[in-house]
Amino acid sequence: MKLGADGIYVELAGEAYELRPSLRASMRLVRRHGLHGLFDAVQAFNVTIIMDMLRETAIRPNLLLAEIAAHGLGRVRHCLTAPLAEFVLAIAGIDPNGTTPPEASTGKPANPEQVFAQLYGIGTGWLGWTPEQTWNATPAEIIAAKTGRTDLIIDVLRAVFGSTEAEKTAPAIDSYSPEVLKQIEEQGHDPAFNRSAYAAFKAKVLS
Repeated sequence: MKLGADGIYVELAGEAYELRPSLRASMRLVRRHGLHGLFDAVQAFNVTIIMDMLRETAIRPNLLLAEIAAHGLGRVRHCLTAPLAEFVLAIAGIDPNGTTPPEASTGKPANPEQVFAQLYGIGTGWLGWTPEQTWNATPAEIIAAKTGRTDLIIDVLRAVFGSTEAEKTAPAIDSYSPEVLKQIEEQGHDPAFNRSAYAAFKAKVLS
């Protein structure tokens, strides 16, 4: 699901409810029914599995039964199939409104549960979120946050050690001679460390 995209909503009992593909909901639903099972359930309008989808997104499942009793299965199926399909696509990491076709994959298809587990590790490890914050985030939000943090770290490193052009000509760590290492020890800092650039960058970030 694209970051910042409009939410996915279903209307039950005259009210709109959001089908949010959080990491927790995605993991639990895929674990119980499998990704293909979720697609099949929407296509066949399997009421039992659809009620489970609603439950995992904090929507009372009995609202679906009440809607079917009031308006008939055919009408409810017609109204809910599209948002339910979009919800499952979001769980699968597919943007139905994307204009760029996905790249062909030559490797083994990724296991969705393993992907969700990796995203959980990114949220609680790399990003420093709490488990609850990570579970409540969508996969798209976790990926975007990781990308943003990575970009920030790269900017910090470039501010401290110089621009991309400087990096090309800077000596590699392995090339530090014994004389340079001795100089670092005597001075208490690496002469290649651009402290003024770091201070300017820090002031810019905190301002």
